[in-house]
Amino acid sequence: MITKTRLKICDNKMIKYLIFILSTLSLAFSQDKIGTSAANFLGISMGSRATALGGAFTSISSDPASIYYNPASISRSDDNKLTLNNTNWFLDSKILFISGNFRLNENISVGSFLINLDYGDEEITDFNNQEGTGTYWSANDLAFGSALSFNLTNEFSIGGTIKYINQRIHNESANSMASDIGIYYLSELNKFSMGFSISNFGLNMILDGKDLYNRIDLDPEDGGNNETIVAKIKTESWPLPLFLRLGISKQIQVGENISLLSSSDFIIPSDDAEVVCSGIELKMRDLIILRFGYNSTLNDYEDEYLTFGFGVKTKLNKIPINIDYSFQNRNLLNQTSTLGLSFSF
Repeated sequence: MITKTRLKICDNKMIKYLIFILSTLSLAFSQDKIGTSAANFLGISMGSRATALGGAFTSISSDPASIYYNPASISRSDDNKLTLNNTNWFLDSKILFISGNFRLNENISVGSFLINLDYGDEEITDFNNQEGTGTYWSANDLAFGSALSFNLTNEFSIGGTIKYINQRIHNESANSMASDIGIYYLSELNKFSMGFSISNFGLNMILDGKDLYNRIDLDPEDGGNNETIVAKIKTESWPLPLFLRLGISKQIQVGENISLLSSSDFIIPSDDAEVVCSGIELKMRDLIILRFGYNSTLNDYEDEYLTFGFGVKTKLNKIPINIDYSFQNRNLLNQTSTLGLSFSF
C-alpha cells in the first residue's frame, strides 16, 4: 500500500513537472517567425495509423511509426516491428515513409525511419520554348533518422534520435543534421500513458548548387572589364522547424472483445500557431480496427480537419500483418490518403 502511494505521488509530480516544462517552453517558441523555417515537411504527420488519429501519437508506443513522434516510446514495444506507408499528398506529390524498431533486450530498443517526399517532374520552359524544352526539373525532400531508447524504470523511458535532412529543387540542394529527444511514461495498471518530445534541434539549412553561379560583367559600360568573372548568388540560411509535443492516451476495455483507445496531443511549433489533435481507436476482436481523429491549428484561418481510418489484422506464414488506411479531409487544401503495411517479428 505504501509503495503504491509513493508511486502515485511520483506520477503526479512527473505530470506537474512536464506541464511546467511545456508552459515555459511555449513562451520561448515565438509565433512571430511564422513561415520562416526550412524543411517544413518535418511537420507532416507520418504513418497511416497516426494520421487516422489526427496526428495524436506522442504517447503511443505500439506502432513502428512512434519513433517519428517520440523516440522514447520504442523501448515499450513488445516485439520488433516494421511499417511501410505511401501517402497521396497534395498536387500529385507522394510521401514514402518507412520505419521500424528492434529490441536489443527487454529495456533497450533501436529504430530507424526514412521519409521521402517526391513532388514529381515538370517540363522546363523558357522564352523561346513556351511549349517546353524537352528537359525536366524536379524537387524532393528526404529525412533519415536512427533512434535509441532506454527503459529507466517500469514506468519511465527516455530516447533520442539523430537524423539527416535534405531538400532539393532541380540543381540546388540543402542539407542538415538534427536530433530529437523524448520522455515516455506508462502506467500498465491504469492503462494510461504520457509522452513528451522536442524535435529537430539542428543546423540551419542553406541552398547551394550550380545554378547559383553565373558569369557577370562588373561594369557593362566599361569595355575593358572582364566579362567572364564567375559570381555566386547569395542565399539565406533558414532554421529547422522545432516541434514541442505533449501527449496523453488512455486505453479502456469496453467488453470482452472490444477495446477503446483515446489519444490527445498538444503541439507547439517554432514557426506556426499551436496545434491540438485527438483521436479514438476502436478495436474489435483484435481483428478489425476503426479510427477517427481531429486536428486544429489555433490560428485565424479555421485550419481544422477530420480524419478517418481503419485497419485489419491478419497473418502471412505465421507473421502478424496489419493493413491500415487513413483519409484526411484538409479543408483549406484537399484530401489526402495513406496506405500502410506493418509487420511484427
